[in-house]
Amino acid sequence: MAESILKNHIKNYADLSEEELTEVLSFFDCQSFKKKETLLPTSNRCDKLFFVAKGCLQLYFIDDLGYQKTTQFALENWWLTDFLAFQNQKRSNFTIETVENSVVFSISSSKYNTLLNQFPLLEKYFRNIYETAYGAALMRLKYINSYSKEEMYFRFKEDFPEFVQRVPQYLVASFLGLTPEYLSEIKRK
Repeated sequence: MAESILKNHIKNYADLSEEELTEVLSFFDCQSFKKKETLLPTSNRCDKLFFVAKGCLQLYFIDDLGYQKTTQFALENWWLTDFLAFQNQKRSNFTIETVENSVVFSISSSKYNTLLNQFPLLEKYFRNIYETAYGAALMRLKYINSYSKEEMYFRFKEDFPEFVQRVPQYLVASFLGLTPEYLSEIKRK
């Protein structure tokens, strides 16, 4: 079941035969995680790229005052990692944790490089993934820099209703740069 989710996602971007897809999937490990489990702790070397087959992940850091600041979420069919640390094989400045019980595929850096060497067509697939992730990061910056805190929440709620319904309020607040109390106040209005 979970394998078909990743397989179908790859098929959307790369024209591979069933045999090739089966071989591609052999590069990945599939694991189930409970809510609030850590996949990548801060300061650990980032050696994995994660695909969400089921559930939700968050990427966050702890600021100087000890507050958790969420920078990204990943629902089904999204990829997540500390991309810069993964690319450079460095220690991560972020933590990746489950928000819900999740089923996640992962690929190590060495397997990823071997995969791309064996299946050059997947370069296009991952380019699309990275472009989408970059576009999402730019939209988040637009929200933060263009809208009042109240407008930001209502636009986010309108554009991404699934996140607002599935993700706890305190994490939505963290992602939008709000306090949970202020988000409650906005919602009451």
